[in-house]
Formats: sequence, structure tokens, C-alpha cells
Amino acid sequence: MQVDIVEDWLNSVAYSHSNSSQTKALYRLGVERFLVFIGKTAEEVLHECETTSERDFRRRYASYVRAYVPVLQKQGYAPATINSRVAAIRSFFKYNDMALGFVPSGSNLIENHNRDMSKEEILETLKIASVRDRAFYAVMVQSGLRPNTISNLKIADVERLLETNTPIPAEIRVRRENTKGKFMEYFSFIGVEAISYVKDYLKTRAQTSEVDYLFTKFGHEDNPLSSAVMSHLFSKSVFELRKRGIVKFETSEKKIHITTRDDRTRDIVSRSELRLYCLRKYFRKYAGMAGPDYVNFWMGHTSALGVDLHYFSRDVEHHRQIYAEKAMPFLRLESKTPSETEKRITEQTNQIEELRRENAELKSKMDNLAGSSKALEALLKRVEELEKSSRTD
Repeated sequence: MQVDIVEDWLNSVAYSHSNSSQTKALYRLGVERFLVFIGKTAEEVLHECETTSERDFRRRYASYVRAYVPVLQKQGYAPATINSRVAAIRSFFKYNDMALGFVPSGSNLIENHNRDMSKEEILETLKIASVRDRAFYAVMVQSGLRPNTISNLKIADVERLLETNTPIPAEIRVRRENTKGKFMEYFSFIGVEAISYVKDYLKTRAQTSEVDYLFTKFGHEDNPLSSAVMSHLFSKSVFELRKRGIVKFETSEKKIHITTRDDRTRDIVSRSELRLYCLRKYFRKYAGMAGPDYVNFWMGHTSALGVDLHYFSRDVEHHRQIYAEKAMPFLRLESKTPSETEKRITEQTNQIEELRRENAELKSKMDNLAGSSKALEALLKRVEELEKSSRTD
């Protein structure tokens, strides 16, 4: 039986490590582009390893990888992308027991940051979104979950969602098979707006049960909604808002030249400050009062807890209380958050202090005028007395 070396590597190592079809595609792309660069197949590389001294092989292919990095730089790839390509090559060589000499690691500098979105900008996005998309965005804002995780949620994963008295906040249970890397099950929560939007969306579907996907394709309710589709729809919405002059953001027109096996080229040019992940960034920012450990757990960044994960509480009710008191008030969408209320109170306090200052200044001026009036009266009286005295004399 003939084995596809690349496919065998992906299935046995790369794919099983993250259980992500996106990661598998990126790993495949990283190795296949490198093979195109050196003009060899995976089988030819493996054969060369078996018929060449280890010393010569490891030096030769390390020099190939080092030469490949400047090519990717000239094509316009970001440092993080180049590092991921090199990581895929390292993984492929390691899995197939092929020695690879020294290849320096580059900086993971992020060139394009997702900028912060304000609540007003999010609300404007929700206004022009469909009932389904609005629910998806709200869940992301109030739970901090990854788009792909939300896409694979079942209705049963949201606590008592089909009941009238759904608890607020409602727990979202992320099953292990739906986590990045299948590492461990975790949970997050959503507030009243997200619950309301999701229930409005479910009313538009012909029928729903707890085994159904929470978000589905229009007209194909057995199929989960693609996170890539949601990313595209979000970008379409914010570009429409920019066209109307409602939001402002920067885009970069960076060309990346990709040469395929058949020598064709294509360009990827659009990079925007506002992307779907900005909603997740909003959650991280405004749920921060709960503390970094809780926020990381709710977002699925369980590895960020390190050894503390063994001691970190997973009591749902304890987390619910923390979320309700320290996160949910700051993640409100349709009502003012405590920070906004405090800001308004501060503004009103400043206005009152300004009025008091003006009143004090006015009173001081009036007192001065009153003092001047009395002095004038005394002067006139003295003049009158002098005139009387002069007539008598």
C-alpha cells in the first residue's frame, strides 16, 4: 500500500495536535509551497534522506529553508506567517525522522492589529445585520468565544435556551470536541441581549431541538454556519458603515504574490483594522474587571493559566457570580454600562462645580459692587455736609 507522506504526517501529527481543519490546511500549505520552491516531491526528499549522509542532508536542507525565508519576505508575508510556514516544515521533517540543521527563528511581530471597537460601533453593526448575524455577533461580544467555536455549538450547549426562564447570565458549555486542540472542556456565559437575540433568531427557523446546531446556514438547517462566512459578512457590514460615514477605520493594500505549482500568481490585498475578532477583543477588554484568569478561562485560553489550571476553580455557580458582578455589567449592549454611568455622573459633577464657581464669582462681583455703592453714598453725603458748612460760613 502506497502512503501519501504529507497526508500521513498531517493526520498523525499536525491534525491530531489541534483538531483544526484550518491548521491542517495551513500546515499542508507550508510544506507544499516549500516543496515547490526546492522543486522536489515529498517522496524525493525522503529518498534523499535515506541515500545521503545525515551530515550532508541536514546541512543542505537547512540552507534550503534559510533561502526560502527571504523569498517569503519579498512576497510580502508577515513575520508571523513566515514563522508558521517554517514551523510546518520543521514538523514535517521531525515526524519523518529527517534531520534538519540550524534554521533561525524570526520575530513574531504583528503588523496589523485589530483595533478596539466602541460599543456605539458594535451597535451600528448590529443594526444592519440580519437577525441571525446579530445573534452571532452578540454571543461573541458577551462570551468571548472563538467564531469557529460558536459555529459548532449545539442548542443544548446554551443553558436552558429553549425555556422561557433562561437564566441570566446563561452558561455556554464548550464540549471538548469543540475546543481548539481538544484540550479540555470549558464554559463561558452570555447576558440578556445575546440571549434575547438568539431566541429571536431561533423563531425564524422551521423547527428547533436541543440536538440542532445553534447557528446554521440559511436554507440548510442541518449544516453549521461557517465562521469564514461570518467573518466575510462582518467585514461587509463594517465597510458599508464606513461608506455611510458612520465608522472610520484603516485598511492596508498589501500585495502578496503567490506562485502555484502551475506557475500562476494571485494577490491578496485587503487587510482591515476591523475584523470579526474585534468583537472578541471587546470582550477581553470589558470583562477584564473579573480578572485575567477568569477571562482567559472563559475565552478558552486555558493554556495561559499554566500550572494554576490544576487549582483553578471550575465551579459554574462561582464563575456565574463573578461574571454577573464583574463582567456582565460592562458588556451590556442596549443599556448603559457602569463605566458610562460613572462618566455621566462625573460630567454632571463637573458641571455642578463649574456652576458653583461661576456663582461664587458673580457673588463676589456683586459684593464688590455693593461695597462700591456704599462708598459712593458716603462720599456724596460728605460732599453734601461740606456744601452746608460752606453756606453757613
